[in-house]
Amino acid sequence: MEKTKLYELLNEQQELFNKEEELIEREISLEPYLRGNEIVIISGIRRCGKSTLLKIISNKINKKKIYINFDDVRFTDFKIENFQDIEDFAKELHSIGSEVVFFFDEIQNIPSWERWVNNLFAKKIKVFVTGSNSSLLSSEISTFLTGRNKVLRLYPFSFKEFLRFKNIQENPKTSNERIILMGAFEEYFEKGGFPLVIKNNDLELSKQYFEDILNKDIIQRYHIKKTKEIKDLILYLFSNVGKVYSYSTLKIISGIKSLSMIKNYIEYMKGVFLASTINRFDYSLKKQQVSSSKFYVLDNSFLKTVAFNFIENRGQRLENLVFIELLKEGFEVYYHLGKKECDFIVKKGLKITQAIQVCLNLESPMTKKREIEGLLEAMQKYTLKEGIILTLDKEGEENINGKKIIIKPVWKWLLAMNSARSIK
Repeated sequence: MEKTKLYELLNEQQELFNKEEELIEREISLEPYLRGNEIVIISGIRRCGKSTLLKIISNKINKKKIYINFDDVRFTDFKIENFQDIEDFAKELHSIGSEVVFFFDEIQNIPSWERWVNNLFAKKIKVFVTGSNSSLLSSEISTFLTGRNKVLRLYPFSFKEFLRFKNIQENPKTSNERIILMGAFEEYFEKGGFPLVIKNNDLELSKQYFEDILNKDIIQRYHIKKTKEIKDLILYLFSNVGKVYSYSTLKIISGIKSLSMIKNYIEYMKGVFLASTINRFDYSLKKQQVSSSKFYVLDNSFLKTVAFNFIENRGQRLENLVFIELLKEGFEVYYHLGKKECDFIVKKGLKITQAIQVCLNLESPMTKKREIEGLLEAMQKYTLKEGIILTLDKEGEENINGKKIIIKPVWKWLLAMNSARSIK
């Protein structure tokens, strides 16, 4: 890439980055990432707010800054020698000897980026990078950056962040405030947490994000020729979140003949933060690894824009929302299946610490019986004194055979989890 063209592009990007705009603070403790000289790697799905987070971080740092968005199509001709041109640009812009902090957006698009960033680290230059796929954290890259980086995983807005964006009171004191809060939860429940989807009130943006991720980050990157097969597989999985699946079932549904290819396609989706899976818990690791899995998507909007919606399955969407929150907490999550089933089992260290059922409502005696029996079986198996059932709006507590069952609305649970995370 010609140096003059590169400089023009960099000057243009500095102007855009430094433009003042209203920013929504995220429920993340940033202080640990601002300290020290370690490279900070911010990873997450496209359009979840990584670039905005770079701006938030930039505003907290009182030093000279250089911002580069490598997702710009004009970086197509970028060569290795252009890395030095960037350092020269920083010296010319901020004068030699100035302490400069670098902010690099979507840097995974540039070959050998990790070697260059490692060189900057060696020169004691602080660097923040973002990326939209897990190649940013691959073992090869980790070899270069081991002990020199901190990883910050970013997701679309939490419910608390959603309320802050909407300027809605999270602790309602009047019936009117509670009605407004419930309306906000319904919107978040349906539209998910992508900032621009919420800002523009445009759910179709979610469909566009999905298409971009599928085409650019999966089909093009992995040179997939049989696009109908992967699209059929995705449609089935997105339409059946929270349901147990086996690879043999997916083989029949999708028409993909190779089981290893199906596994690869699911790993690709996980790699670009579109989805995640959980296994049935077993104390035998071997049994756990060969068990059937459950599939979840990482923003609820996809359940409206990508999945089949012939039947409005709000129960599935509620379960998906709970899973996303557990993932944000960094929990090790499984499902329990014995004679009965429990939606989520949370493991901390070597011990199971939580059992969680998710149910839209408990109005049907049969539904309530099923949910409680599944929860009690899990609590008994893992010696838990307390379990939780998360519902759309019901609240209460039951004691059965010395076991406490807490029934809680998902929105309350989400806000409690968000608050706990923000003070960590």
